[in-house]
Amino acid sequence: MWAGQDYHSLRNLCLKTGELFLDPMFPEDISDPGVEWKRPPEFCSNPKFIESGASTTDICQGDLGDCWLLSSISSLTLHPSLFSRVVPDNQSFSDGYCGIFHFLLWQFGEWIDVVIDDRLPTKNGHLMYTKSNSREELWSALLEKAYAKLCGNYSALQGGTIPEALEDFTGGIAETVSLWRQTPEEVWDMVIQSESRKSLMACYIQVSDPRDIGHVNEDGLVLGHAYSVIGGQEVTHSSGEVALIRLRNPWGFTEYNGDWSDKSMEWKSVSDEEQKALNLQREDGEFWMLLDDVCGLFSWIVICSAELDTPHYNATHLRGRWESGVNAGGGRRLKSFFTNPQFRLRVGVDSEEGVEPGTAEERWAVLVELMQTDRRRDKLHIACNLYRVPKDQVSHPRLDRGFFTRSRPVCDTGDPENSRGVTMRACVAPGDYVIVPSTYDPNQEGNFYIRVYCERQAEDRTD
Repeated sequence: MWAGQDYHSLRNLCLKTGELFLDPMFPEDISDPGVEWKRPPEFCSNPKFIESGASTTDICQGDLGDCWLLSSISSLTLHPSLFSRVVPDNQSFSDGYCGIFHFLLWQFGEWIDVVIDDRLPTKNGHLMYTKSNSREELWSALLEKAYAKLCGNYSALQGGTIPEALEDFTGGIAETVSLWRQTPEEVWDMVIQSESRKSLMACYIQVSDPRDIGHVNEDGLVLGHAYSVIGGQEVTHSSGEVALIRLRNPWGFTEYNGDWSDKSMEWKSVSDEEQKALNLQREDGEFWMLLDDVCGLFSWIVICSAELDTPHYNATHLRGRWESGVNAGGGRRLKSFFTNPQFRLRVGVDSEEGVEPGTAEERWAVLVELMQTDRRRDKLHIACNLYRVPKDQVSHPRLDRGFFTRSRPVCDTGDPENSRGVTMRACVAPGDYVIVPSTYDPNQEGNFYIRVYCERQAEDRTD
């Protein structure tokens, strides 16, 4: 429920009064000349919420710079179970239509039911922002509006980040991986494994000069732009099998023009049956690229694991606040670092007996994310560190300055980042650890949320 708005109660009230829902919590926030806020029946003769199922081509970017959001929505359509959670069934413009819709979005450990009315900004009778390739289909435009409400307004969608959107649609943890630091074989394994695990993926080309954002390079790729990663496939070619990655430009047009692009000569040596199975289309925003070219031309891939809240993981959720003069000690380089909040984490240890099971070689995968929860625009630079606690200090309620001066973290999130969330992944032995969230400078205040997932690793044996 978003700020006391209950979808079913509001919808029942509209049905009773015969009035269309008007959301007082999301007024018309665009005052550009020529902009008209209209409901779909006012600019479309036969509006539909979803037409013939949801697909990646239902999302085409409009005049708003939110490719980071739309690439994530495109990825969401590839996983029906995840999609149906975000986009509830039984919504339409026919049966019981009263101008109200709702979507479920994740925020800091909770799924929030975001209610909206269906007034959308239009110009000359056409949607200004996200639209489907079918004029009659409206779910993507309405989901974009729900996300804009969650963020405050449509303008807040200009220049967000891919990890934020992927997490808000799945409740998972998004990790950003440099493609230039991985071998093509490692990237292929990541994509195939992520695809099988229902992980959502996107990638982009980083630019050093902000003025280059949006420019199309000689390969037909848009600089500083987010692309959905749909999956990977090995294709039988005249010279053998090649590994291809399928991507989508959320614009719905402007595609890669290199080897294995839609119109390239390489496809002539691939059978018609295989081309059909690979859904090879012309200028729909989707295209294939050779794995090596993806690794060479793109900078980063973002992978969001969506199946973390399962019996396979031990999950821990923590909340806290940095307060000036109390526990806002600043970064690891400072003497006051030890005053930051300290959270103990026991990994692979019986909580009552304190016995470490298994052998010394046993390892646990630990995935940690620190998020700042009350700073959407004026974000702090944040970081998180994980330390092993010596056995002789396990009973101490807090670790002192001397410990942090002498000790190095087992794992950390790197240099403090000006982002909503930072992550770290480690493979650790059973024992006691301490998680220390921090800001870059001391005495910076803010609320934070930490989630930790631990999974016992299978033993690697050779018979």
